[in-house]
Amino acid sequence: MATADSGPAGQPEPPGTRGAELFSQQAKLYAAYRPDYPEELYAAVLQFAALPHLGTALDVACGTGQVAAALSARFDRVWACDSTQAQLDRAVQRPNLRYFRAAAERLEGVGACTVDLLTAAQCLHWFDGPAFYAEARRVLQPGYGMPRFASVPGRPPLPPAALGRLQRALQELHTSVLGPYWDPQRWHVLNHYRGTEPGAEHFGVVQRQELAMHKDLGTDALLGYLATWSAYATYRRQQLEAPDPLQAFRQALLAALEEGRQAVTSQLAAGAAHAGAGGGSSSSSSAAAAGAAPQAQGAAVSAGGGGGGSDEDAPAVRVEWPLFLILAKQPVPLPAAG
Repeated sequence: MATADSGPAGQPEPPGTRGAELFSQQAKLYAAYRPDYPEELYAAVLQFAALPHLGTALDVACGTGQVAAALSARFDRVWACDSTQAQLDRAVQRPNLRYFRAAAERLEGVGACTVDLLTAAQCLHWFDGPAFYAEARRVLQPGYGMPRFASVPGRPPLPPAALGRLQRALQELHTSVLGPYWDPQRWHVLNHYRGTEPGAEHFGVVQRQELAMHKDLGTDALLGYLATWSAYATYRRQQLEAPDPLQAFRQALLAALEEGRQAVTSQLAAGAAHAGAGGGSSSSSSAAAAGAAPQAQGAAVSAGGGGGGSDEDAPAVRVEWPLFLILAKQPVPLPAAG
């Protein structure tokens, strides 16, 4: 994504914009006097969105960046665009905030299904509504129909930060790397098959239900599951010289598991130190804690540890999938022939 000052001077306004000349003249006033929105607004938006992680936000018609700057404190990365270069030239700067020049109806450079949250603050009336909504549908994540990760119950938990990084690695694999290789009909899966329900002309009663399933997988089993993705097969068939994208995900998985192992080690060491300070029973308590450490670590560790490869098969992470059912009954009789 381009920074605010990277656009060539005098570049024509992007097509499909209205009021660009007006806002060029108003840029200095916007930067100085446009009020910030209250915290309650952002809390309400995030509560409604219920995002599994705050990865990428996109603020369109961003002006001088008041909303974009606020989002940058909440999201890993924020992209913000405006059709007016003068606004971008005065925009608030943040380390994880990148500006680019584009109309809201034509977000060139933003890949499909790459945005977790899209915002448009007091500017919708300037847009071509249908074109903007279509572009928003293109760039937004379509419903999180992909797997989610969690710690395996009964085993040392993975830290939330490690789970978040692992989830982002999966998102990177699914969307950024393999995105162009999914069949277009994959949209229906990610959208939970919404809009594909049979109409009243077919069945008298139609219902939707959403459930969930999970499975505890070792590293080999998890990588094997990802290798079943049709987009992965297409990628490997078309990119014969490219590195295997599963290797990058494997490294992220191993790093998450190692972080979990280190957390367990620290907890056991702290427990042993506390027991050792407890007086007469310190010797036996410390010995028990120390003796338990290798077994507990082995239960949480990754694919690379020893044990004749058994760690590869040991459950390392819980994988959770959404399930969505379309239930129909009372079929409408077909018209009699003839």
